[in-house]
Amino acid sequence: MTRRLCIYAKGDSYEHIHTMVGLVSTAASMGWEAHVYMTYGVLWRYVHEDMAEAEVTILTPEVKAKYIKGIEAGRIPDLDELFEEARELGGDKVRVYGCTTSVKLLRLDADKLSKCDALMGHASFLKLAEGGELVVT
Repeated sequence: MTRRLCIYAKGDSYEHIHTMVGLVSTAASMGWEAHVYMTYGVLWRYVHEDMAEAEVTILTPEVKAKYIKGIEAGRIPDLDELFEEARELGGDKVRVYGCTTSVKLLRLDADKLSKCDALMGHASFLKLAEGGELVVT
């Protein structure tokens, strides 16, 4: 039986996106299904291919400085590239869903939304997540 990870991605800071991408990448490498429901900022960044440009918002100054140093040194791979690699590795098991409310509010172009596998509302995503492991990032 294939395990199913369902991620409700709402945070658009670098560390939130990094967590989401890391979870998807790990799930793909383990042969799990990974379903990612993207809202607002993270959806915007994903369809515009600029997840790696997100701001680091860690509040602890020492941790933030070390995290940024790790990014600059290349110890954290480019988030857009890593996410696409995870999608390729996982194939049909890695799916991305855009939040319909976010799409309307942000007035996202249809050509940009082609990166998503489907658009859906919260209720549809929760139904899809039923029986899976649900994580909020």
